[in-house]
Amino acid sequence: MDLRGDLDHRYADLLVEAVSGALADHGRLRTVRLDCTGLTTVDPSGLSALLMVRRRTDEAGAALHLEGRPPQLERLLELTGTLTHFTARPGTRAPQAGPGEDPARDRSAAPDPRA
Repeated sequence: MDLRGDLDHRYADLLVEAVSGALADHGRLRTVRLDCTGLTTVDPSGLSALLMVRRRTDEAGAALHLEGRPPQLERLLELTGTLTHFTARPGTRAPQAGPGEDPARDRSAAPDPRA
């Protein structure tokens, strides 16, 4: 499915409905590919829709691939700590971050506070 233009409050629900419909219509769909190359902006509603799509694909046992992520989407996912939600395997949970923590940061490299 190609995404083009703005993924904002006007179109977020349409994306969720389209993916939910595809999952329902195709029963055992194994992969959902969203081509993000044509996205120009993603607002908070759009990010919420992408997260809901991830939830729906997980529930259906399908893999979600956000392909061709433009730099602005990549940056939004990194800044909001949600990139791992879209790069983790289906059915796995992304690391949960505490306040002020980056879930993508390798905790094994953190200094021991007792030292």
